[in-house]
Amino acid sequence: MFETFKRILAGGASLALVAGALAMPVNSAFAQTRDKTSVPGTWASAILIQNVGTATLPADQYSIDFYKADGTLAKSFAPPAAASIAPGASQEFFIPTAISDLASGQYSGVVSSSQPVKAVVNSSTSNASAAPWSAFAYEGVDAGSTAAKLYFPGFYKDYFGFRSELVIQNTGTSAATVQATFYRSSDGQSYGPITLGSIAPNASQTYAYNDSAFAALPGNTSASLFGVVIEATNGVPLAGVSNIWTASDADGGAGSFNAFTTGAAKVYAAALYNQYYGFVASITVQNLATSAAVGEIKFSDGKTVAFNIPANQAREYYLPGITGLSSGNTNGLLSAEISATGGNIVALVNIQRKQVGNIAVSDPRNPAFGSYGATSTTASSVRVPAIFSDYYGFFTAVTVQNAGTSAATVTLTYGNNTTWTSPSLDPGKTYNFTHLPGNSGNTLGTGKQTGGTVSSAQPLVVVIQHNTDSTLNSYNASRVPNDFLFALSGFPQ
Repeated sequence: MFETFKRILAGGASLALVAGALAMPVNSAFAQTRDKTSVPGTWASAILIQNVGTATLPADQYSIDFYKADGTLAKSFAPPAAASIAPGASQEFFIPTAISDLASGQYSGVVSSSQPVKAVVNSSTSNASAAPWSAFAYEGVDAGSTAAKLYFPGFYKDYFGFRSELVIQNTGTSAATVQATFYRSSDGQSYGPITLGSIAPNASQTYAYNDSAFAALPGNTSASLFGVVIEATNGVPLAGVSNIWTASDADGGAGSFNAFTTGAAKVYAAALYNQYYGFVASITVQNLATSAAVGEIKFSDGKTVAFNIPANQAREYYLPGITGLSSGNTNGLLSAEISATGGNIVALVNIQRKQVGNIAVSDPRNPAFGSYGATSTTASSVRVPAIFSDYYGFFTAVTVQNAGTSAATVTLTYGNNTTWTSPSLDPGKTYNFTHLPGNSGNTLGTGKQTGGTVSSAQPLVVVIQHNTDSTLNSYNASRVPNDFLFALSGFPQ
Protein backbone atom coordinates (compact mmCIF):
# COMPACT_ATOMS: atom_id res chain seq x y z
CA MET A 1 0.00 0.00 0.00
CA PHE A 2 1.50 3.34 -1.00
CA GLU A 3 1.89 6.15 1.50
CA THR A 4 -0.90 8.62 0.90
CA PHE A 5 -1.22 12.38 0.70
CA LYS A 6 -4.88 13.29 1.11
CA ARG A 7 -6.91 16.22 -0.18
CA ILE A 8 -10.39 16.53 1.27
CA LEU A 9 -13.30 17.33 -1.07
CA ALA A 10 -16.17 18.53 1.12
CA GLY A 11 -19.40 17.33 -0.46
CA GLY A 12 -21.24 20.57 -1.41
CA ALA A 13 -19.99 20.30 -4.97
CA SER A 14 -19.01 16.63 -5.21
CA LEU A 15 -22.10 15.67 -7.16
CA ALA A 16 -22.22 12.78 -9.62
CA LEU A 17 -24.66 12.29 -12.49
CA VAL A 18 -25.00 8.96 -14.24
CA ALA A 19 -27.59 7.36 -16.49
CA GLY A 20 -29.40 10.63 -17.06
CA ALA A 21 -29.76 13.66 -14.79
CA LEU A 22 -29.66 14.17 -11.07
CA ALA A 23 -32.49 16.61 -10.37
CA MET A 24 -31.67 18.80 -7.43
CA PRO A 25 -34.68 20.46 -5.78
CA VAL A 26 -35.83 23.77 -7.24
CA ASN A 27 -36.83 24.87 -3.77
CA SER A 28 -34.31 24.79 -0.95
CA ALA A 29 -33.85 21.69 1.15
CA PHE A 30 -34.66 21.50 4.85
CA ALA A 31 -33.06 19.61 7.71
CA GLN A 32 -34.35 16.23 6.59
CA THR A 33 -32.41 16.55 3.32
CA ARG A 34 -28.97 17.32 4.67
CA ASP A 35 -27.53 14.80 2.22
CA LYS A 36 -27.95 17.12 -0.78
CA THR A 37 -27.35 20.71 -1.80
CA SER A 38 -30.07 23.35 -1.79
CA VAL A 39 -28.59 25.27 -4.71
CA PRO A 40 -31.19 25.03 -7.52
CA GLY A 41 -30.19 23.25 -10.69
CA THR A 42 -29.04 19.91 -12.09
CA TRP A 43 -25.41 19.61 -11.07
CA ALA A 44 -22.35 17.67 -12.18
CA SER A 45 -18.76 17.95 -10.97
CA ALA A 46 -15.24 17.64 -12.27
CA ILE A 47 -12.28 16.89 -10.01
CA LEU A 48 -8.93 18.25 -11.20
CA ILE A 49 -5.77 16.79 -9.69
CA GLN A 50 -2.38 18.44 -10.15
CA ASN A 51 0.89 16.62 -9.55
CA VAL A 52 3.09 18.91 -7.45
CA GLY A 53 5.81 16.30 -6.99
CA THR A 54 9.06 16.00 -8.90
CA ALA A 55 8.35 12.76 -10.77
CA THR A 56 5.53 11.51 -12.98
CA LEU A 57 2.61 10.21 -10.92
CA PRO A 58 1.53 6.82 -12.35
CA ALA A 59 -2.20 6.20 -12.63
CA ASP A 60 -2.00 3.29 -10.20
CA GLN A 61 -0.48 5.54 -7.54
CA TYR A 62 -3.48 7.77 -6.83
CA SER A 63 -7.22 7.25 -6.31
CA ILE A 64 -10.47 8.97 -5.30
CA ASP A 65 -12.83 7.56 -2.66
CA PHE A 66 -16.46 8.75 -2.66
CA TYR A 67 -18.50 8.61 0.55
CA LYS A 68 -22.24 8.80 1.16
CA ALA A 69 -23.77 11.09 3.79
CA ASP A 70 -23.86 8.22 6.30
CA GLY A 71 -20.12 7.60 5.92
CA THR A 72 -20.30 4.42 3.88
CA LEU A 73 -17.94 4.06 0.93
CA ALA A 74 -19.87 4.43 -2.34
CA LYS A 75 -17.02 4.03 -4.79
CA SER A 76 -13.23 3.79 -4.86
CA PHE A 77 -12.12 5.11 -8.24
CA ALA A 78 -8.85 3.92 -9.78
CA PRO A 79 -7.86 6.10 -12.75
CA PRO A 80 -7.30 4.43 -16.14
CA ALA A 81 -3.75 3.52 -17.12
CA ALA A 82 -3.47 6.49 -19.48
CA ALA A 83 -4.14 8.98 -16.66
CA SER A 84 -0.59 9.35 -15.36
CA ILE A 85 0.28 12.96 -14.45
CA ALA A 86 3.61 14.62 -15.29
CA PRO A 87 5.17 17.01 -12.72
CA GLY A 88 3.26 20.30 -12.77
CA ALA A 89 0.55 18.92 -15.05
CA SER A 90 -3.02 18.07 -14.09
CA GLN A 91 -5.66 15.46 -14.85
CA GLU A 92 -9.38 16.18 -15.04
CA PHE A 93 -12.14 13.69 -14.21
CA PHE A 94 -15.65 14.81 -15.18
CA ILE A 95 -17.60 12.49 -12.93
CA PRO A 96 -20.61 11.62 -15.12
CA THR A 97 -18.38 10.31 -17.90
CA ALA A 98 -15.11 9.37 -16.19
CA ILE A 99 -16.77 7.53 -13.27
CA SER A 100 -19.97 6.43 -14.92
CA ASP A 101 -20.69 3.58 -12.49
CA LEU A 102 -21.03 5.95 -9.52
CA ALA A 103 -24.71 6.24 -8.67
CA SER A 104 -26.38 9.63 -9.00
CA GLY A 105 -26.12 11.56 -5.75
CA GLN A 106 -24.05 13.92 -3.64
CA TYR A 107 -20.82 12.67 -2.13
CA SER A 108 -17.81 13.79 -0.16
CA GLY A 109 -14.47 12.59 -1.44
CA VAL A 110 -10.88 11.87 -0.50
CA VAL A 111 -7.99 11.93 -2.97
CA SER A 112 -5.08 9.68 -1.99
CA SER A 113 -1.70 9.70 -3.72
CA SER A 114 1.82 8.31 -3.40
CA GLN A 115 3.25 11.81 -3.78
CA PRO A 116 2.01 15.37 -3.18
CA VAL A 117 -0.95 16.53 -5.24
CA LYS A 118 -3.40 19.43 -5.25
CA ALA A 119 -7.07 19.15 -6.12
CA VAL A 120 -9.97 21.42 -6.98
CA VAL A 121 -13.64 20.71 -7.60
CA ASN A 122 -15.56 22.49 -10.37
CA SER A 123 -19.33 22.01 -10.37
CA SER A 124 -21.72 23.27 -13.00
CA THR A 125 -25.14 22.82 -14.55
CA SER A 126 -23.76 23.28 -18.06
CA ASN A 127 -25.12 19.91 -19.23
CA ALA A 128 -28.60 20.55 -17.86
CA SER A 129 -31.48 20.80 -20.32
CA ALA A 130 -33.10 23.77 -18.57
CA ALA A 131 -32.03 26.89 -16.67
CA PRO A 132 -30.65 27.96 -14.28
CA TRP A 133 -27.16 27.39 -15.75
CA SER A 134 -24.52 28.13 -13.19
CA ALA A 135 -21.18 27.05 -11.74
CA PHE A 136 -18.94 27.26 -8.68
CA ALA A 137 -15.62 25.88 -7.47
CA TYR A 138 -13.56 25.31 -4.34
CA GLU A 139 -10.13 24.06 -3.35
CA GLY A 140 -9.46 20.61 -1.96
CA VAL A 141 -8.21 20.80 1.63
CA ASP A 142 -4.95 19.22 2.76
CA ALA A 143 -5.67 16.57 5.38
CA GLY A 144 -3.15 18.31 7.64
CA SER A 145 -4.99 21.64 7.31
CA THR A 146 -8.30 20.54 8.80
CA ALA A 147 -9.38 21.61 12.29
CA ALA A 148 -12.02 21.08 14.97
CA LYS A 149 -13.13 24.71 14.54
CA LEU A 150 -14.09 26.35 11.23
CA TYR A 151 -14.86 30.01 10.41
CA PHE A 152 -17.14 31.40 7.68
CA PRO A 153 -17.06 35.22 7.27
CA GLY A 154 -20.29 35.42 5.27
CA PHE A 155 -23.54 33.47 5.73
CA TYR A 156 -26.68 34.83 4.07
CA LYS A 157 -30.32 34.25 4.95
CA ASP A 158 -32.04 36.07 2.09
CA TYR A 159 -29.57 38.94 2.49
CA PHE A 160 -30.41 41.21 -0.48
CA GLY A 161 -31.53 38.06 -2.28
CA PHE A 162 -28.49 35.92 -1.37
CA ARG A 163 -28.70 32.55 0.38
CA SER A 164 -26.10 30.25 1.94
CA GLU A 165 -25.49 26.70 2.98
CA LEU A 166 -22.66 25.14 4.96
CA VAL A 167 -21.21 21.79 3.88
CA ILE A 168 -19.24 20.21 6.72
CA GLN A 169 -17.11 17.09 6.29
CA ASN A 170 -15.74 14.89 9.07
CA THR A 171 -12.09 14.23 8.19
CA GLY A 172 -11.39 12.21 11.33
CA THR A 173 -11.73 8.54 12.21
CA SER A 174 -14.64 8.79 14.66
CA ALA A 175 -18.04 10.51 14.61
CA ALA A 176 -17.98 14.30 15.00
CA THR A 177 -20.51 16.08 17.23
CA VAL A 178 -21.00 19.48 15.59
CA GLN A 179 -22.42 22.84 16.68
CA ALA A 180 -22.71 26.30 15.10
CA THR A 181 -22.68 29.83 16.51
CA PHE A 182 -23.84 32.77 14.38
CA TYR A 183 -22.88 36.42 14.90
CA ARG A 184 -25.09 39.00 13.21
CA SER A 185 -22.98 41.49 11.28
CA SER A 186 -25.15 44.52 12.02
CA ASP A 187 -24.84 44.44 15.81
CA GLY A 188 -22.92 41.32 16.90
CA GLN A 189 -26.02 39.57 18.28
CA SER A 190 -25.08 35.91 18.77
CA TYR A 191 -27.29 32.90 18.05
CA GLY A 192 -26.24 29.58 19.50
CA PRO A 193 -24.44 27.41 19.98
CA ILE A 194 -26.89 25.49 17.78
CA THR A 195 -26.59 21.71 17.82
CA LEU A 196 -26.14 20.24 14.32
CA GLY A 197 -25.92 16.58 15.26
CA SER A 198 -23.36 13.92 14.41
CA ILE A 199 -21.36 13.46 11.20
CA ALA A 200 -19.81 10.07 10.41
CA PRO A 201 -16.12 9.76 9.46
CA ASN A 202 -15.44 10.86 5.84
CA ALA A 203 -19.09 11.89 5.42
CA SER A 204 -20.46 15.40 4.94
CA GLN A 205 -23.72 17.11 5.89
CA THR A 206 -25.29 20.18 4.27
CA TYR A 207 -27.00 22.86 6.39
CA ALA A 208 -29.01 25.34 4.31
CA TYR A 209 -30.07 28.87 5.30
CA ASN A 210 -33.62 27.62 5.96
CA ASP A 211 -32.64 24.51 7.88
CA SER A 212 -34.99 24.05 10.82
CA ALA A 213 -31.98 24.39 13.16
CA PHE A 214 -31.57 27.99 11.96
CA ALA A 215 -35.17 29.09 12.47
CA ALA A 216 -34.17 31.68 15.10
CA LEU A 217 -31.92 33.56 12.64
CA PRO A 218 -33.60 36.68 11.23
CA GLY A 219 -33.96 36.55 7.46
CA ASN A 220 -34.84 38.65 4.44
CA THR A 221 -33.44 41.89 5.88
CA SER A 222 -30.27 43.96 5.70
CA ALA A 223 -29.46 42.39 9.09
CA SER A 224 -29.39 38.82 7.75
CA LEU A 225 -25.61 38.65 7.15
CA PHE A 226 -23.74 36.54 9.71
CA GLY A 227 -20.26 35.37 10.59
CA VAL A 228 -20.30 31.70 11.61
CA VAL A 229 -18.17 29.49 13.83
CA ILE A 230 -18.54 25.71 13.39
CA GLU A 231 -17.03 23.44 16.03
CA ALA A 232 -16.68 19.73 16.65
CA THR A 233 -17.25 19.63 20.40
CA ASN A 234 -15.36 16.33 20.69
CA GLY A 235 -12.27 17.65 18.88
CA VAL A 236 -12.69 15.73 15.61
CA PRO A 237 -11.08 17.54 12.63
CA LEU A 238 -13.41 19.04 10.04
CA ALA A 239 -13.30 20.57 6.58
CA GLY A 240 -15.98 22.78 5.10
CA VAL A 241 -17.20 24.87 2.20
CA SER A 242 -20.00 27.40 1.98
CA ASN A 243 -22.17 27.65 -1.12
CA ILE A 244 -23.87 30.97 -1.94
CA TRP A 245 -26.59 31.58 -4.50
CA THR A 246 -29.17 34.15 -5.49
CA ALA A 247 -32.89 33.64 -5.11
CA SER A 248 -33.75 35.22 -8.48
CA ASP A 249 -33.00 33.69 -11.87
CA ALA A 250 -32.78 37.23 -13.27
CA ASP A 251 -29.95 37.91 -10.82
CA GLY A 252 -28.80 34.29 -11.02
CA GLY A 253 -25.52 33.08 -9.69
CA ALA A 254 -23.74 30.59 -7.43
CA GLY A 255 -20.41 30.75 -5.63
CA SER A 256 -18.46 28.73 -3.09
CA PHE A 257 -15.58 29.32 -0.67
CA ASN A 258 -13.57 27.20 1.72
CA ALA A 259 -13.90 27.50 5.49
CA PHE A 260 -11.03 29.09 7.37
CA THR A 261 -9.32 27.26 10.22
CA THR A 262 -7.39 30.26 11.52
CA GLY A 263 -6.97 33.98 10.98
CA ALA A 264 -4.03 36.33 10.51
CA ALA A 265 -3.00 39.95 11.04
CA LYS A 266 -2.88 40.53 7.27
CA VAL A 267 -4.72 38.91 4.36
CA TYR A 268 -4.64 39.56 0.61
CA ALA A 269 -7.41 39.84 -1.98
CA ALA A 270 -5.80 39.57 -5.41
CA ALA A 271 -8.87 39.95 -7.63
CA LEU A 272 -11.22 42.88 -6.96
CA TYR A 273 -13.43 44.80 -9.38
CA ASN A 274 -15.15 48.16 -9.26
CA GLN A 275 -17.36 48.51 -12.35
CA TYR A 276 -14.65 46.75 -14.38
CA TYR A 277 -16.42 45.60 -17.58
CA GLY A 278 -19.52 45.34 -15.44
CA PHE A 279 -17.88 43.37 -12.60
CA VAL A 280 -18.15 44.56 -9.01
CA ALA A 281 -16.93 43.04 -5.74
CA SER A 282 -17.45 43.11 -2.00
CA ILE A 283 -15.12 42.22 0.88
CA THR A 284 -16.48 40.77 4.12
CA VAL A 285 -14.01 40.84 7.03
CA GLN A 286 -14.54 38.68 10.14
CA ASN A 287 -12.72 39.23 13.43
CA LEU A 288 -11.81 35.94 15.15
CA ALA A 289 -10.17 37.58 18.17
CA THR A 290 -11.63 38.18 21.63
CA SER A 291 -11.10 41.96 21.33
CA ALA A 292 -11.83 44.48 18.59
CA ALA A 293 -9.85 44.32 15.33
CA VAL A 294 -8.66 47.81 14.37
CA GLY A 295 -7.19 48.09 10.92
CA GLU A 296 -7.65 49.05 7.29
CA ILE A 297 -8.24 47.83 3.76
CA LYS A 298 -5.50 49.23 1.53
CA PHE A 299 -6.43 49.07 -2.15
CA SER A 300 -3.89 48.92 -4.96
CA ASP A 301 -4.86 52.43 -6.13
CA GLY A 302 -3.80 53.83 -2.72
CA LYS A 303 -7.31 54.23 -1.31
CA THR A 304 -7.67 53.08 2.32
CA VAL A 305 -10.77 52.21 4.34
CA ALA A 306 -10.43 52.01 8.12
CA PHE A 307 -12.38 49.50 10.22
CA ASN A 308 -13.02 48.68 13.86
CA ILE A 309 -14.70 45.29 14.09
CA PRO A 310 -15.78 43.94 17.50
CA ALA A 311 -14.89 40.39 18.56
CA ASN A 312 -16.53 37.59 16.51
CA GLN A 313 -18.32 39.99 14.18
CA ALA A 314 -18.09 40.50 10.41
CA ARG A 315 -18.39 43.63 8.28
CA GLU A 316 -19.09 43.92 4.54
CA TYR A 317 -17.48 46.55 2.26
CA TYR A 318 -19.13 46.91 -1.16
CA LEU A 319 -16.61 48.45 -3.55
CA PRO A 320 -19.03 50.64 -5.59
CA GLY A 321 -20.10 52.20 -2.29
CA ILE A 322 -16.56 53.32 -1.36
CA THR A 323 -16.14 57.00 -2.24
CA GLY A 324 -12.99 57.81 -4.19
CA LEU A 325 -12.12 54.21 -5.13
CA SER A 326 -10.89 53.80 -8.72
CA SER A 327 -13.44 52.34 -11.12
CA GLY A 328 -14.09 51.61 -14.77
CA ASN A 329 -12.63 49.39 -17.48
CA THR A 330 -9.13 50.85 -17.13
CA ASN A 331 -8.73 51.53 -13.40
CA GLY A 332 -11.37 49.26 -11.86
CA LEU A 333 -9.13 46.15 -11.73
CA LEU A 334 -7.87 46.23 -8.13
CA SER A 335 -6.33 44.21 -5.33
CA ALA A 336 -6.07 44.87 -1.60
CA GLU A 337 -4.17 44.20 1.60
CA ILE A 338 -6.42 43.88 4.66
CA SER A 339 -4.66 44.24 7.99
CA ALA A 340 -5.46 44.61 11.67
CA THR A 341 -2.95 45.58 14.32
CA GLY A 342 -2.49 42.58 16.59
CA GLY A 343 -5.57 41.18 14.89
CA ASN A 344 -6.86 37.80 13.88
CA ILE A 345 -9.00 38.28 10.78
CA VAL A 346 -10.30 36.39 7.76
CA ALA A 347 -12.01 37.79 4.67
CA LEU A 348 -14.40 36.68 1.94
CA VAL A 349 -14.56 38.22 -1.55
CA ASN A 350 -17.73 38.04 -3.64
CA ILE A 351 -17.66 38.98 -7.34
CA GLN A 352 -20.72 39.71 -9.48
CA ARG A 353 -21.24 40.99 -12.99
CA LYS A 354 -23.69 43.86 -13.36
CA GLN A 355 -24.80 45.71 -16.46
CA VAL A 356 -22.13 48.17 -17.50
CA GLY A 357 -23.11 51.55 -16.09
CA ASN A 358 -25.85 50.13 -13.87
CA ILE A 359 -24.64 48.31 -10.75
CA ALA A 360 -28.22 47.66 -9.65
CA VAL A 361 -29.01 45.28 -12.53
CA SER A 362 -27.22 42.09 -13.55
CA ASP A 363 -25.97 41.51 -17.05
CA PRO A 364 -28.85 39.63 -18.71
CA ARG A 365 -26.42 37.47 -20.71
CA ASN A 366 -23.95 36.55 -17.99
CA PRO A 367 -24.87 37.58 -14.42
CA ALA A 368 -21.66 35.93 -13.22
CA PHE A 369 -21.18 35.36 -9.51
CA GLY A 370 -18.21 33.85 -7.68
CA SER A 371 -16.60 33.76 -4.25
CA TYR A 372 -13.14 33.12 -2.84
CA GLY A 373 -11.36 33.46 0.49
CA ALA A 374 -8.62 36.06 0.94
CA THR A 375 -5.34 34.42 1.91
CA SER A 376 -2.68 35.24 4.47
CA THR A 377 -0.07 33.10 2.68
CA THR A 378 2.23 34.50 0.01
CA ALA A 379 4.88 32.64 -1.95
CA SER A 380 7.27 33.25 -4.82
CA SER A 381 5.86 30.14 -6.52
CA VAL A 382 2.13 29.31 -6.64
CA ARG A 383 0.46 26.26 -8.18
CA VAL A 384 -2.47 26.63 -10.59
CA PRO A 385 -4.17 23.22 -10.95
CA ALA A 386 -6.36 24.06 -13.93
CA ILE A 387 -6.08 26.49 -16.84
CA PHE A 388 -8.67 26.43 -19.66
CA SER A 389 -8.18 27.89 -23.12
CA ASP A 390 -11.38 27.73 -25.21
CA TYR A 391 -12.11 24.47 -23.38
CA TYR A 392 -15.75 23.28 -23.51
CA GLY A 393 -16.88 26.90 -23.46
CA PHE A 394 -14.49 28.11 -20.74
CA PHE A 395 -11.40 30.28 -20.50
CA THR A 396 -9.21 31.06 -17.48
CA ALA A 397 -7.90 34.31 -16.04
CA VAL A 398 -4.99 33.72 -13.65
CA THR A 399 -4.93 36.90 -11.56
CA VAL A 400 -1.62 37.56 -9.81
CA GLN A 401 -0.94 40.14 -7.10
CA ASN A 402 2.60 41.33 -6.28
CA ALA A 403 2.57 41.06 -2.48
CA GLY A 404 6.19 42.10 -2.14
CA THR A 405 8.03 45.38 -1.65
CA SER A 406 9.69 45.76 -5.07
CA ALA A 407 8.56 45.72 -8.68
CA ALA A 408 8.96 42.41 -10.50
CA THR A 409 7.80 40.44 -13.51
CA VAL A 410 5.73 37.28 -13.08
CA THR A 411 6.08 34.11 -15.17
CA LEU A 412 3.34 31.55 -15.75
CA THR A 413 4.84 28.15 -16.64
CA TYR A 414 2.46 25.54 -18.06
CA GLY A 415 2.55 21.79 -17.59
CA ASN A 416 4.26 21.49 -21.00
CA ASN A 417 6.98 23.93 -19.82
CA THR A 418 6.01 26.78 -22.16
CA THR A 419 5.84 30.19 -20.44
CA TRP A 420 4.07 33.55 -20.42
CA THR A 421 5.73 36.51 -18.65
CA SER A 422 3.96 39.64 -17.41
CA PRO A 423 5.16 43.23 -17.58
CA SER A 424 6.85 44.53 -14.43
CA LEU A 425 4.33 44.84 -11.57
CA ASP A 426 4.67 47.43 -8.83
CA PRO A 427 4.04 46.26 -5.24
CA GLY A 428 0.34 45.62 -4.66
CA LYS A 429 -0.55 45.64 -8.36
CA THR A 430 -2.17 42.79 -10.27
CA TYR A 431 -1.87 41.20 -13.70
CA ASN A 432 -4.37 38.98 -15.50
CA PHE A 433 -3.06 36.08 -17.57
CA THR A 434 -6.27 35.91 -19.60
CA HIS A 435 -6.63 32.88 -21.87
CA LEU A 436 -8.96 34.33 -24.47
CA PRO A 437 -8.60 33.95 -28.26
CA GLY A 438 -6.59 36.77 -29.78
CA ASN A 439 -4.63 37.49 -26.59
CA SER A 440 -1.03 37.59 -27.81
CA GLY A 441 0.27 36.02 -24.60
CA ASN A 442 -2.02 32.99 -24.83
CA THR A 443 -0.12 30.26 -26.68
CA LEU A 444 -2.24 27.33 -25.49
CA GLY A 445 -4.65 27.41 -28.42
CA THR A 446 -8.17 26.01 -28.73
CA GLY A 447 -9.56 23.18 -26.61
CA LYS A 448 -6.69 23.04 -24.13
CA GLN A 449 -6.68 22.24 -20.41
CA THR A 450 -3.50 22.13 -18.34
CA GLY A 451 -1.96 23.00 -15.00
CA GLY A 452 0.73 25.54 -14.28
CA THR A 453 2.93 27.41 -11.84
CA VAL A 454 3.20 31.17 -11.32
CA SER A 455 6.61 32.40 -10.12
CA SER A 456 8.44 35.66 -9.40
CA ALA A 457 11.30 37.15 -7.43
CA GLN A 458 8.65 38.72 -5.17
CA PRO A 459 5.99 36.99 -3.03
CA LEU A 460 2.70 36.48 -4.85
CA VAL A 461 -0.99 35.85 -4.29
CA VAL A 462 -3.02 34.13 -7.04
CA VAL A 463 -6.75 33.90 -7.75
CA ILE A 464 -7.99 31.64 -10.57
CA GLN A 465 -11.17 32.54 -12.44
CA HIS A 466 -12.82 30.36 -15.08
CA ASN A 467 -15.62 31.90 -17.13
CA THR A 468 -17.33 31.70 -20.49
CA ASP A 469 -17.35 34.25 -23.30
CA SER A 470 -19.09 34.63 -26.64
CA THR A 471 -15.71 34.96 -28.43
CA LEU A 472 -14.84 31.32 -27.69
CA ASN A 473 -15.15 28.78 -30.49
CA SER A 474 -16.63 26.39 -27.92
CA TYR A 475 -19.14 28.92 -26.55
CA ASN A 476 -22.61 27.44 -26.10
CA ALA A 477 -25.10 30.13 -27.12
CA SER A 478 -28.05 28.04 -25.96
CA ARG A 479 -26.94 28.45 -22.32
CA VAL A 480 -27.95 32.10 -21.92
CA PRO A 481 -28.31 33.62 -19.42
CA ASN A 482 -25.65 31.84 -17.42
CA ASP A 483 -23.30 32.23 -14.47
CA PHE A 484 -20.30 30.11 -15.42
CA LEU A 485 -17.84 31.98 -13.20
CA PHE A 486 -15.61 29.82 -11.01
CA ALA A 487 -13.33 31.57 -8.52
CA LEU A 488 -10.70 29.90 -6.33
CA SER A 489 -7.23 30.44 -4.96
CA GLY A 490 -3.88 29.15 -6.18
CA PHE A 491 -1.80 26.86 -3.97
CA PRO A 492 1.41 28.40 -2.57
CA GLN A 493 4.37 26.11 -3.16
